[in-house]
Amino acid sequence: MKKILTYISILMFLPLISCNKWLDVNPQTQVPTEDMFAKESGFEGALTGCYIKMNSTSLYGMSLTMSDIEFPAQMWAIDETNHKNQITIRDFNYDSEYSQGVFKSIYNGLYNIILQANDILEHIDAAGDVVKSEVKRNVIKGEALAIRAFCHFDLLRIFGQVPQNATKQVSLPYAETTGPDSKSLYAYNDYVKKIADDLNNAENLLKNDPSLVFTLNELSSPAYLSENGSDLEEFYQYRKFRFNYWAVKALQARFYLYTGDTQNANQAAMDIINAELENGTKCFTLAGSSDFEAFNMTLPSETIMALSNSNLEEYAAGMFSSSFGSSTLPFTKERKEDLFRGRNIAQNNRYTTLWSQYTNSQGSSFPLLQKYIQEKTNSTTSDATKLANRWQVPLLRLSEVYLIAMETAPSLTDANTLYKDYMLARNEQVGGFSSISDLKNEIINEYRREFIAEGQMFFTYKRLLTKTMLWRIADVVEENYVIPVPVSENTK
Repeated sequence: MKKILTYISILMFLPLISCNKWLDVNPQTQVPTEDMFAKESGFEGALTGCYIKMNSTSLYGMSLTMSDIEFPAQMWAIDETNHKNQITIRDFNYDSEYSQGVFKSIYNGLYNIILQANDILEHIDAAGDVVKSEVKRNVIKGEALAIRAFCHFDLLRIFGQVPQNATKQVSLPYAETTGPDSKSLYAYNDYVKKIADDLNNAENLLKNDPSLVFTLNELSSPAYLSENGSDLEEFYQYRKFRFNYWAVKALQARFYLYTGDTQNANQAAMDIINAELENGTKCFTLAGSSDFEAFNMTLPSETIMALSNSNLEEYAAGMFSSSFGSSTLPFTKERKEDLFRGRNIAQNNRYTTLWSQYTNSQGSSFPLLQKYIQEKTNSTTSDATKLANRWQVPLLRLSEVYLIAMETAPSLTDANTLYKDYMLARNEQVGGFSSISDLKNEIINEYRREFIAEGQMFFTYKRLLTKTMLWRIADVVEENYVIPVPVSENTK
């Protein structure tokens, strides 16, 4: 009997679709594995299917960016009246029915993506007669390994033990096959080594990635030629919306910082900051006022890796509606002032542009985050770049790379240089810090300002085993950071 895929896969027409549609392929029906990988387009489709699943509202389309993972970090002013279920996560009541449902969906969803990536990996090495280009085989394999590492890393950040001074040890499955042994448990150090190995292998495989010869913001440029050197290879376009070489480097920087390997974290971060094209142009620059002025609030000009999600406006409308109903994520004037305390609010472009103001029928005003409320454009527009920027859910940005480089810098002088460049992009001219302690405190503040609704603050607190969180009165203890694996998924 043929081995049937248990996950959503993609129809094999990708080479025929337009550039715009490449960014938003719809999932199709299940197909047998042997049939899918009998064609080159099957590998492309299965790979694209991983990104489509990542866009789910139970994963990075909402829960792991805008909403659920932000609740235990105390990021939203939710209340007992309008957000009774969400309050349970905010208060670390992970045994509640709502919490169990949310984290079961996250756990299952991430492992489902991993198994799809594994299916690609199990077939790509023997696909020389199907995917004839060695470069393309390496890119497909590199992306699949990066997806596997990314999902396993977030499983660790959510369900794993704290990375420093842990008294509660947690073992998790690291799935490297689609077979019955895919749920073998690994202790923390072994699990971390597997992530590092997958990232290193992905980096090596992507060393001929087209993203090394053009900037990631050349969204619709013909990025790479096919083997005969004449036909444009559509598969290699829109590298920002898939795991390109630089996205792997950025993920390495995040991973090494989280696991305490500051030397490798700094090296990976500085590789990105210093990266240049052959003509000497910087590969990446921090976003400035131009993105905000163009209403590109997710800062596409500095994004290293994002998901393209044409449902973003719909999701954002439900989460950031100005009605502040039971399904929305409210903020307060006091919180906004806390968020930007110590900053020049007259100049800081995040304070002046990223937040608007809503006044309700009673005349009360509230800050309204505009990060995912994009400029209204004609949905039939043929401007692929404008659509891509509008639909972007950022997963890895240059801002984070700078913060990692600052935190792990070999000297305070180096850290201050990076900090000044970083703040200049936020329209503030600043002096340096007089101590490492002051610098690190401000970095935590910057994670809150910069990555609100991007799902990073809980993990920042967790890696530091922070006892106090802004907007929470009671202390936070170790067990609050270790979200239990869903009861139905526990592996003995």
